Amino acid sequence: MTLAATQADFRPVASAAHRNLWTAFQGIAGTSGDREWDALFELAAWAAEQAFSVETPADLRDDAELQVHRTLYRIYAGRVAAPWSDGWTDLDSYRFDQLRHLLESAWARAEAGRFVDAFGPLPSLDRFPAWAQEKCQQDRSNVSHPLFAFLREEASFEQLREFIVQETPFDIHFGDILAMMMPGVYGGAKMEFSKNFWDEMGRGELALMHRQLRQQMTHRMDVDDDVYIADIERFRVEELRLANMYFHAVFNRALLPQAIGMMLATELMVPGRLDQQIAGWRRVGLKDESMRYLLEHTVVDVEHANGWMHEVVLPMLERRPELMTDVVTGMARRLAYAAQVCDGMMAFLPTLETRAAYA
Repeated sequence: MTLAATQADFRPVASAAHRNLWTAFQGIAGTSGDREWDALFELAAWAAEQAFSVETPADLRDDAELQVHRTLYRIYAGRVAAPWSDGWTDLDSYRFDQLRHLLESAWARAEAGRFVDAFGPLPSLDRFPAWAQEKCQQDRSNVSHPLFAFLREEASFEQLREFIVQETPFDIHFGDILAMMMPGVYGGAKMEFSKNFWDEMGRGELALMHRQLRQQMTHRMDVDDDVYIADIERFRVEELRLANMYFHAVFNRALLPQAIGMMLATELMVPGRLDQQIAGWRRVGLKDESMRYLLEHTVVDVEHANGWMHEVVLPMLERRPELMTDVVTGMARRLAYAAQVCDGMMAFLPTLETRAAYA
């Protein structure tokens, strides 16, 4: 079976329903034979059909989507990992790209048109900054979501720890995703990307690199550095979906305007949401020096939001006004997936066992 056939007109074989894409993917290598790869492509097409079809029963659809997003995330994260990283696997074979495109295409078809009118009529360019900020600030995934009151006022140490662990798939790769956006972008946009990246790099100090600060914080909570790649099954589908959304947009160059919209929404949303987490951590006894990662972002992200808007988004739209639809689609995707994360965490975190205070 060819890849084109699996994408165009796939009919699942009976045995496919009894297999698991994620399990099968972990047993494949770039050097595997044609029969193994054709079987995996067939299984992937079946899983994607189940994951993104409204006709699939909810329990089967949820399981299939989890398989798809675990597989996509492993490809994305594995393709940006250094060869000397613990647990590194060679994913450079073109067949892994074929598999990625198969899953991405099914996902994109399911989302086609979903976000185009998410915010109603688009504004004029001069109104865009205020309009975009209003849409982000008023979105249900922002601080008005019950999750943030829970984190601030009720969550235990274990619940707060699991929240930050669950955010790992995107957060740990923020610098990588930003770096992948930079090639071919010049002028003020390149400068803003560089400023943002320089902040991620601790402005030249290793100890202040945001990845380092994050790992210092999670070390204090006995979380392993390699959880993001060694324990993918720990992550909820909402978190993997959110991370994969960013990776999808930067792995496919035509989606760069969407990625810029996603980053704009991220920077407009983050500081207020982080304030709620910080209040929660202080309530359970964590000292400020142990959460410098969170505190740092309450300052720099305000600056980045302004920079993204005025140095990246507006100049791009002045030159190519028709790209506003793509930028807004990226914003809408980010907000919708963030809301799903909030809903999922609000259902999940209260089920965890707790203890009274941080020790």
